[in-house]
Amino acid sequence: MKLEIIIRTHDDKNIHGNKPRYINIPKKDLIVGCLSSLINSANLVKNHSIHFTILDDHSTHKLISSLISIFSHSNHSWELIHLKEKGFNSSGYMQFLTCKNSDADLVYSVEDDYLHCENAISEMLFSYEYLKSYYNLQKELCIFPFDNPEDYIPHQMYPGRVFRTPIRHWREGIWTTFTMMTTPKVFRDYWSVFEKLALQYKPFAPGENPANLVDEGNTIGEIWKSDVIRINPIPSLALHIQFEEQRDPHINHLNWWNKYSKIHKFEVNYD
Repeated sequence: MKLEIIIRTHDDKNIHGNKPRYINIPKKDLIVGCLSSLINSANLVKNHSIHFTILDDHSTHKLISSLISIFSHSNHSWELIHLKEKGFNSSGYMQFLTCKNSDADLVYSVEDDYLHCENAISEMLFSYEYLKSYYNLQKELCIFPFDNPEDYIPHQMYPGRVFRTPIRHWREGIWTTFTMMTTPKVFRDYWSVFEKLALQYKPFAPGENPANLVDEGNTIGEIWKSDVIRINPIPSLALHIQFEEQRDPHINHLNWWNKYSKIHKFEVNYD
């Protein structure tokens, strides 16, 4: 199987404001640690072809230098593309467009603040093939690698099936961020939805009419509700290093960071 991992990087402002992340370190260091964990995880994959495409949105020279250094330790091919247009919406559009146009069997659209455990990529690939075959799933399958605690808020839970592989359980749901593993066909079949999310997305602001909001829930979430089976692992295979609301209470993120974010001399300790 051929997998293309499409990453977008940006070490300046967070589109969600200046609220501190639960691993509160400079964005450049966070990106280096998270992408190091992704490289380490992909390096364990032996029986599949992997290619990294890094889409950088006008990051600092220091981050670019670090990206080149850490990807030099990748066992798989990679390319770094400097985007012409600047901004979250433009980079999101280019990420989805790259997924849509990929000739790989699977694409993994991933943001730069996801910390992966060592076996994440291997298990995602195995589970995709296993679940499609074992449960004879006729619909397309989408993997979101994070067991998001926000999906368990009372009165907001969405009913879904629970699947099982020999390794863990997987839960059906209706939410992903811009991070997901699926087929390029999904992006092609629902391109207008992905395009709308990328180009019109903006974070909710107090006083704004929710009916005017364009986010994952009222765009790609509609795909996961009825057309594509969206699953996430229990427990997480990747952590979203965002805000306290996204902190997985069942995983020690400090242990994960200090264990998985290092690649040769590039490491940022946190305690």
